[in-house]
Order: sequence, then structure tokens, then C-alpha cells
Amino acid sequence: MTDDELVSGFETGGLAPARFGHREHLRLAWCYLTRFGREEAERRLLAGLRAFAARAGKPDKFDAALTSAWVGVLADASRQLDSPAFDVLMAARPELLDSATVRAHR
Repeated sequence: MTDDELVSGFETGGLAPARFGHREHLRLAWCYLTRFGREEAERRLLAGLRAFAARAGKPDKFDAALTSAWVGVLADASRQLDSPAFDVLMAARPELLDSATVRAHR
């Protein structure tokens, strides 16, 4: 799935919850950060993830504080790299693929 397909599927509700794991959450946040900057990325993620969780029948899974923390961690990690590519970021910071990582930054 391309970045555009991920963003479109997420925004239109066409992305199946089973295809939206931790890596896809990170990739979506990265897409938003690179396209819109931190403030707008966070706004879009908060609104979008709340709606996504509700559509999936799991509104209790949405955590605004956790979402905001991840946006901050990704923004900080992205600023430290010369390359804007998501795969380069993940190769440089593989600990981000561990969903528990952000707890250390909260």
C-alpha cells in the first residue's frame, strides 16, 4: 500500500482495522507530519483515530494523550534525520516499532 492509499483509506473509512497495526499508525502519522507539520498532523490524527476506533466498534481503544505523545516522538525523530523517507526513519530508529517505546517519553 502506498502512502497515498494509506492516507486515503484512513480518511475515507475504507481501511480495514486488521490492516492498521502499529507500523501503519506510525506511517500515517509520519505522512501527516511531512505533509502538514506537527500541529495539523496531530489535529488530523486525533479526529481521525477517534472516528476510526468508533467505526471499528472499539471507541475505548482511542487514547488522545498517547496519540499526541507518538506525534511528538515521531516529530523529534524525523528532525534528527537527513532523509524524509519513512523506511529510513524506521531503520534508524527501530525502537519506534515497539508500541511500548512512547511510554518512556510521556
